[in-house]
Parts: sequence; C-alpha cells; structure tokens
Amino acid sequence: MSRPGSVAVVDIGSNSVRLLLAERIGPDGAEGRREMTVTGLRRGSAPDGTVTAAALERLDACLARYAAELAAFGPERVVTAGTAAVRDAPNRAEVAEVVRRRLGAELRMVSGTEEAALSFAGARLALPAGAGTATVVDIGGGSTELVRGGPGGPERSVSLQLGSSRSTERHLRSDPPGAGELAALRADALTLLGPAVAQVGSEGPVVGVAGTVTQVAAIALGGYDPARIHRMRLDRGTVEDVLARLAALPEAERRGVPGLHPDRVGVIVAGTAILAAVLDALGTAEMMVSERDLLDGVAMAPAPPGQPVT
Repeated sequence: MSRPGSVAVVDIGSNSVRLLLAERIGPDGAEGRREMTVTGLRRGSAPDGTVTAAALERLDACLARYAAELAAFGPERVVTAGTAAVRDAPNRAEVAEVVRRRLGAELRMVSGTEEAALSFAGARLALPAGAGTATVVDIGGGSTELVRGGPGGPERSVSLQLGSSRSTERHLRSDPPGAGELAALRADALTLLGPAVAQVGSEGPVVGVAGTVTQVAAIALGGYDPARIHRMRLDRGTVEDVLARLAALPEAERRGVPGLHPDRVGVIVAGTAILAAVLDALGTAEMMVSERDLLDGVAMAPAPPGQPVT
C-alpha cells in the first residue's frame, strides 16, 4: 500500500546515483531520507559516451539495493531522471532497461536546460523568502549548469560539458595530479565558463548545489553535517585551501580526509578545481551552499521531467 503524497526520486548521474524517499513536500523542500551511491556511469566510457558493460553492472547492483528500499517505503509515485551521462550515451536504451528491470519505472532523460531549471528550483529553497535575483551553480560529474533567475523561476541558463568525472578523465592522469595538469584543467574550465557567465550574468547571490559543493563544505567543516552545510557560506579562500590540500595527496590518502565521502576521492580534486574556476569566472568572493537541489526540483515538479528513454 502506497503512502499518500509520498514520492521517490532516483537521479542517475555521471558519477553517482541518488535516491530521495520523501514523505511530503514542505516549505523547505522534500522531507525524507536521501542516499547516494557512486556508480561511475561515465567511468571508462568510449569517446562517444557509450556506457560500458562494467558501468551497467555497477548501476544494476545499486538499483537492486534501491529497489528493496522503494518496496519497503511504498511511495505513491516514482520518478527517475538521467542527466549528462545518459544524454551522452548512444546506448542509453541499455541504461533505461536496467532502470526498468530493477525499479519498474521508465528512465526519463533530462535535457541540460531542464536540469538547470530543476536544480534552480531546489537551490532557491536555501534563500530567504522574497529573495530577488540569484545565480545557481550545479557542478555534476558530466556537466555544470549555471542558472540566473528570480522568484518567478529561471531567466537564463547554460549547461556546459564540464564536470568532475569528465575533467578527471580529460586532465588528471598523475596521482597526485601535477601542477601542469591542474593548471590545464582550470584553464579549460575558464575557457568554457567565461562565455557562459557573459550569457547568464552574475547578479545577486551565488548558490552552489550538488556533491562537489557539499563535499568541499564538509571538508572545510571537518565532517559531513547537512544541517550545518545547508546555507553555509563558502568563500574563495576556503575553496583554494581545500583544493591545495586535496591535490597534494595521492588518492589512497585522500580517503582519510574528514568529511570526504570515500566514493568521491577519485573525482573531488577536479570538482574542487572547477568550483574555484566558477568563483573566478563569476567574480564573486563566496557562495551559499544548498543541500536542496535537483532531487527537490524533480520531487516538486507538477509532472515528470524530460522524455522517456526508449
């Protein structure tokens, strides 16, 4: 028997798969339990974005666990959303088949524009009531979205092929990464971000969402505490300090950094470098961190986003 008003959201990203089991939608967004599993859907993908058999197996194992949680929770509706890795994959139908078999739900492919709008809807929940124009930054595994808008919703947005997994694959080949590799990554990021900021604008406060931003905040705090992270101010100096600290450590030693999820050690350096480049490109000294993001945007949407993957 389903729980009236409840919703489950499964977000299938380039690096991680996230689950939201929401009892209800309140004034501060979805109220319920959130879970994240790193599956590395982009890991080892072909140049054309084809998802490997090994990545499909990792996704299958993750969704098998989530299916058991969905069955126990009994949501009124289940919504899935596939972002950059699904958009990139010529074999996205194979990804959709894993979702269908495990969850009994259709995988919906969310465009970059829709992803930006959904993240914006969730992120604005961190701002005070009546807040005006703001810029939302969503750094994912395969893409980064910049969105500017006000209480009425997004006004301008751009989705870039710039993400923690994508940039790790493209630039970071040493362990720990070399100074030249990091410099090339940041230069590449700024090359993409410069025109994007010119297109979107940078008026008002900046709000950052998703795993890279919340992980940098957790490392700065010395531990992951969602209540402290939500609405935390993350300044440029702190981001640069975290980046220098992480980049100096080999991957095995990063696992011991307080606040860093062990499944993110392989992509956090690239993600943090992108975050630093975002602050540079926006010309801002700080951003507000929001624990409300695309998951909340999907849960609050009046209709399932995107298009079914067939």
